[in-house]
Amino acid sequence: MTKLKNYLLKSSIDSFKYRIEIEKVEIINRNLLDCLINQTVNSATGEIINSNELKLNSLKAQFDFYHIHFAINNIFGKRYLVILINSKLLEKDYLNGITMSNIEIIYNRIISANVINISFQDFLSKGLVSDIDIKKDFELTTADFINVIQELENKTKPHKKSKYGCNPFKGETNLGIEWNKRENATATRPFLKLYHKEVESKHGNNREYFYNYIQLESFKNVVRCEATIKTAKELRIHGIEQNTLLALLKVPEKKLSQIINYAVELNLEPRIKRSEIKNKNQFKPVETVIFAHITNMISNQNISFENALEYTLNHFEDKQSKYRMKKQITLIYETHINGKISEVKAKKFEQFFTNFGWVEKPAI
Repeated sequence: MTKLKNYLLKSSIDSFKYRIEIEKVEIINRNLLDCLINQTVNSATGEIINSNELKLNSLKAQFDFYHIHFAINNIFGKRYLVILINSKLLEKDYLNGITMSNIEIIYNRIISANVINISFQDFLSKGLVSDIDIKKDFELTTADFINVIQELENKTKPHKKSKYGCNPFKGETNLGIEWNKRENATATRPFLKLYHKEVESKHGNNREYFYNYIQLESFKNVVRCEATIKTAKELRIHGIEQNTLLALLKVPEKKLSQIINYAVELNLEPRIKRSEIKNKNQFKPVETVIFAHITNMISNQNISFENALEYTLNHFEDKQSKYRMKKQITLIYETHINGKISEVKAKKFEQFFTNFGWVEKPAI
């Protein structure tokens, strides 16, 4: 019997960094005191920027198919216990993400590691969170997802700096697309990732975990989106005034979805309504030339659209002109030349894009 995918289209918390003043916890495993690090922090907020040093120098509590990182961090002369917390601690409840209803499971896992002790109330109210990943799951086959990746890559906002923009990955064992590098992401250039969860469950580093705790049928045709909020300042942008764990858990699901939508809007150009797309009779002269040129190369010269596009764009030296022409050619091709893409794909993927948070807007 196929397990119902009740977690689909529901936004929840996937992971976060948790920190609390060391005086507010009881240290049980004294080896933790040897895991003292001085991490790079944001001087304005005190938020931890990079996790690599923490992972390398932490006390790692090992469970059957996952572990929990503990460390002590110096931030402006104060010592904090830092724990990397993610939804793997939920084991069989992993797909639902971290919520108020299951946070006690995570608390009990942390306490059972015998590294520190803290009351459940203090764990919720006195600990601060940062580097928060919010996730949302959708349903789409791998074949359709490849088309989605291409569409999103074409509609990504251009950036002059190499550390921003999109990075598609289309391997058999790793399929998806991400925007901006996690370590360089900002409030205006947020990290956003979309990847095929079924592919990851079969080929990724966590496949043993998934095999032992989750029915693999649950991952069938599942695509996951993740958006990151790094600092307390970014939380305030979304109307979340406190960065305690309790405050984060009280954020309603609708607000979490809006945070993902915000990241989508900042990384992608507006999605044009199909009803706003021009009829061929409304073409400007240059659009008519583009239509005739691309149609001729595909129909009469047996050249693929990708090669026809590349050949045409090679005649433009200015980057902005090349970008605008690429966008114009692609739109004409998708809506007036390739009927399969313009009609079948549009109808098939419209709902996915809407659920993803890529909102339709009128053409300018």
